[in-house]
Amino acid sequence: MHRLLLSLILLSTVSFAEEESPYILEADTRLGKLEIKMIGESDTEQEAVLNGKRIYQSEGMHLSIVKVFHTSNGEVVLFSENPGGSGTIDSHFFIQLRKDAAPVITQVFYSQTGEVSTMQERDTIKVDLGYDQGKRATLIYQDGKQTLHKVAPKGKQAADEDDCHDLYHQVHETYVQNRHCDDGLEDVGGMATVRMLRMLENDPRLDLKTLETLSKQSCKTRDTLEYSEFRKRICGA
Repeated sequence: MHRLLLSLILLSTVSFAEEESPYILEADTRLGKLEIKMIGESDTEQEAVLNGKRIYQSEGMHLSIVKVFHTSNGEVVLFSENPGGSGTIDSHFFIQLRKDAAPVITQVFYSQTGEVSTMQERDTIKVDLGYDQGKRATLIYQDGKQTLHKVAPKGKQAADEDDCHDLYHQVHETYVQNRHCDDGLEDVGGMATVRMLRMLENDPRLDLKTLETLSKQSCKTRDTLEYSEFRKRICGA
């Protein structure tokens, strides 16, 4: 019994510790130890340190290491920053690290959702930024420089299932159940809803104008749309 209780306590402690901070604060590189450290007492005054030497200072932002890339011209580190709060999303930037050379810091860039996916091809790093003004955006990084490419989708395409599912349950259903039919969609669900709508407003596969119209109609009749109908009219399939 005592062993079981001790095991449960230890498991609970580990789980809590893993959830306590979503930020990656250290990583090993071929040039040494990379760490994120606080400056003073504020957790939004931070610096990135390589082998004890500052390479970047963040002011008013939570700083995190996303990924370390090995290239023929040194190490390239992808960082994220976030001011905190449920309505905010991460921004990102690269720092190139080379032996006996000053770090090269790129311009900050943003993605549709605040999250990014990357693919490396030798010394080239491609970053999928999602949709921007109706076009699929990809950032190309190579040797301290980055370029942005945007491509419009061809033909009618279905939106991602997860996005459609979230819009239905967290926006449409919540709006109808709230019964304040003159409110805007962003007025229901707090900052989480505002953040979701902002993230998805640039996705051309989603019809958010029709979403608001249908939600208001359903609110007045107190009759939530079936998901299959919702998906066809809002998510393109």
